[in-house]
This record gives sequence, C-alpha cells and structure tokens, in this order.
Amino acid sequence: MPATTSGTTTTFNFIDGHYTALLTTTDKSLTGDQSTTTLSDSIALSGSPGTTFETQRQCTSNTPAIVRFFFVSPRASGSTIGNPPAGFYTQFWWSNPIAVPFATDGDIGSMSAQMSNVAEWSDWNGKRPTDDPSVYTAFETAIRNVQEIGLSFGGTCFFETGVKAIYPANTPPPYEVFSSTFNES
Repeated sequence: MPATTSGTTTTFNFIDGHYTALLTTTDKSLTGDQSTTTLSDSIALSGSPGTTFETQRQCTSNTPAIVRFFFVSPRASGSTIGNPPAGFYTQFWWSNPIAVPFATDGDIGSMSAQMSNVAEWSDWNGKRPTDDPSVYTAFETAIRNVQEIGLSFGGTCFFETGVKAIYPANTPPPYEVFSSTFNES
C-alpha cells in the first residue's frame, strides 16, 4: 500500500505478513545538496493494540525493530574497480547510531541527525567517514548530491532488512499505522 502525506506528516499501514524496508522520497525540495541540513523526524505507531514488531534478519536474539534516517547518492559510488568502498557501498548511507526502536503499538519517538556530522553516518558496508579517507571523500560527495532520502527499517546491525508488524490473533484491518513527520532544516 502506498504511503499518504497530509501537510508534513506521512503515514502508511503495515500490511499483515509483509516486511517494510524503506519510506523515501526523491522530491527535489528534499534532495540535492543537503550538506548543511539537519534531519529531524517525529514518529508514532498507532492502530492495533497489542501489536509487536520484528525484523526480517536479526543479528542477535531480542534485536528490536528500528527506524533510522537513510539516503542514496549514486554520484558517491566512485570507481567500480578495486576493493570496497569502490562502486557500490558508498552510494547508501544510514544514520548510525541515530535511530528509534519500535516496541509496541502507541510508541512515539523522535530523532535528529546532522548531514555533515561524520560521526552520525555509516555506509552500506558499515564504514564511517572517519574510518578511511576514501569513505570520507565519498560521504562528502554523497551529502552534496542526495538523490533519495527518508527512513530505513531494520535492526541494530542490518539497517534495511525490513520490519513486520505481528498482530494479535484475529486482528481485523485497519492494521498498524506508522506516522512520520520528517523535516530538513
């Protein structure tokens, strides 16, 4: 089911039995050069009392489902020759450790991350811009050439594997609603 936006709040229902991995936009007013931007989001879960959440791929037992910021910048992919981060890994960035864990229906949380703060981001391979000069260079290119931005759903060590709502037996629709009030300033 598609997400809907009203004012500055975007919502979607978790579909029974399905994992949701991303909620992103390519809106030109939210992409492009974001090097001086601070992202913030207020998140709410509502709809089906007793709902819990799980990730598709857990790295440890009892890993909570988590939502965090995410952006894509193909221009930051660099060369396709050589060892990582060459090519693929540095196109994709997640706020790390900035995230909000899911617990049960009715949870509300908020998060904020500075796009320029190298300590708040890691690439697809888990590398931070402070880990390697080539990762730093790719990050600087990425924050100036954002093509897609929004939220990623996963766990504590796999950031985009998806989150699924687990409903109590015989729960009829409407299902759990995820609400995001996303802001760039």
